[in-house]
Amino acid sequence: VMSVDDESTGCYCLIDSHSCLLLLEQPGTYALVGEPLTEAAVKRLKLATFGSMSCNALDYSLRVYCVDDTPHAFQEVVANEKSRGGQLLEEPKTLLFKGNTFSLQVSIQDIPQFLWSIKPFTTCQEFPFSQVWCSNQQPLHCAFSLERYSPATTQLSCKISVRQVKGHEQILQVYTSVVESEKESIPFFMQADCTVTSQTGPKAFKIPFSIRQRICATFDTANAKGKDWQLLAQKLHIESNLAYFAKQKSPSAVILNLWEAQHQDTGDLDSLASALEEIGKIHSKSPDGNEGQSENTDLSYAA
Repeated sequence: VMSVDDESTGCYCLIDSHSCLLLLEQPGTYALVGEPLTEAAVKRLKLATFGSMSCNALDYSLRVYCVDDTPHAFQEVVANEKSRGGQLLEEPKTLLFKGNTFSLQVSIQDIPQFLWSIKPFTTCQEFPFSQVWCSNQQPLHCAFSLERYSPATTQLSCKISVRQVKGHEQILQVYTSVVESEKESIPFFMQADCTVTSQTGPKAFKIPFSIRQRICATFDTANAKGKDWQLLAQKLHIESNLAYFAKQKSPSAVILNLWEAQHQDTGDLDSLASALEEIGKIHSKSPDGNEGQSENTDLSYAA
């Protein structure tokens, strides 16, 4: 157990407004635990609507899921729906759920009155704040049971409103055929649809190997001008828990690993080149303050 403010040589934790990055000695299972500092904090929810016919040929079931916006949470929903013959009726949407203690309401609207009926007292369903805000072992969802008056009715159209009291709202538009042969399936959205867009494996953003080697050779060993891995960390805005890097065989390599993880979405080598160029300018000056000849090591590493 550690606080993000603690100095630790066992792991490195960096939290920004979008993500939490962990550098670890070995793989394992870890939990990130925290609480909002203000009511302005939000939790990202993924909303999805699935439908399927019931045992009675005239009945149709709509199921609305409100789950954490993570790949694992939605994959669990997809697996469950596939096993029961559910069809994804609308592309999933994201709702920002505020930490303001107010509940979440899910309601069905605009049902064709003369074609369909809905089970009484279920048009609006509500989840208390704590049930939504806290992580759930089971996917959070509710169901609407509809019945068509005639087998000749083959289309269903309606709206699903998901809104937080004194918060945000999303509308899921449903338009589907309840006749099996006429259905147009919307593809199940797996991990690539999540807001976590970082690539892994061979597709991951990487600093070119030759550039990485030159940076490590330059900064791993301190020199008289103070050009070392601590300066590299400072210029890359990685300035906390330096004790973690100090114990590494190659502090510069670990710093670059963290920088790569931070920039997976953008693959922005230009900002790395700018930081290295700034270091080169700082150390191209002689001790008396006059411009002197820069060191032989070239710090312009842009690809």
